[in-house]
Amino acid sequence: MAANACIKCWFVFVNSLFLAIGAAVVGLGIWVLVDKTTTVPGVDTVIGYFRTNAILTYISMGVGGLMFLVGLIGTIGGCKDSTCLLKLFLSIAILLFLVQFAIVLILAVPQILALLVPYFKLAWIAPGNEATRDLIQFELQCCGFTDASEYTSIPNSCMSSTTGTPATTAAAATTATAATAATAGTVGPTATTATGSNYYTDGCYNKLNAWFQSIAMYFYIAAGVLLALELWQMISVCCLTSGINKERRVGDADMQMYPPPGRTRPNYNRPMY
Repeated sequence: MAANACIKCWFVFVNSLFLAIGAAVVGLGIWVLVDKTTTVPGVDTVIGYFRTNAILTYISMGVGGLMFLVGLIGTIGGCKDSTCLLKLFLSIAILLFLVQFAIVLILAVPQILALLVPYFKLAWIAPGNEATRDLIQFELQCCGFTDASEYTSIPNSCMSSTTGTPATTAAAATTATAATAATAGTVGPTATTATGSNYYTDGCYNKLNAWFQSIAMYFYIAAGVLLALELWQMISVCCLTSGINKERRVGDADMQMYPPPGRTRPNYNRPMY
């Protein structure tokens, strides 16, 4: 059973790692939500973004909590040889594997991705998405999902740093302008109106697509490694469960053939009178 022992040690180690990472993500999420003043040099922009976007913070904490739960189930199941917990881990792992494989497939096949563009646009203009929208527009130097024409008032994050005012210096739009944009069914403005050509003209969907294509190779390599690791974990669970069941069957047979000291096997052939 040396092979099973090696598989068990590696299985427990990997799940302990997932457990620690999940706990760290949840802890960081709680810290970001509670502490609004502490700064960390080098990552202030990222921390500030999460502090202004509570929805994304809660989603990140949910992912971290799921990682913690899966790692905890796998660690306890592997240490205690619990077939019940190992089967539960296997069920969750299969579900996560299928979800991640579907995401990779959607991103890899342009025809499938094109079918989801309308839903991406709905998420883009959704209320409460201003922080994400402004960050993308400012960092990728784009404006609007398709172009700037979808705005009634150009957000400050669309301003060109060479011909206009940077995003960090503009004031918020007035209430009357926001109401007009909401009535027209367009994306609500977040800053003063730009004039002339002092704003970016490229749409953010095309910029995001180009950015993803530039890192696609690294993304697919990372996704392949993660999927391979999850597949190995599922195979490990099957091997461990099979080994545990086999050991229990052998143990039961030994107990029937060789009773413990001080006990004798019952004689079922003796006459009952």
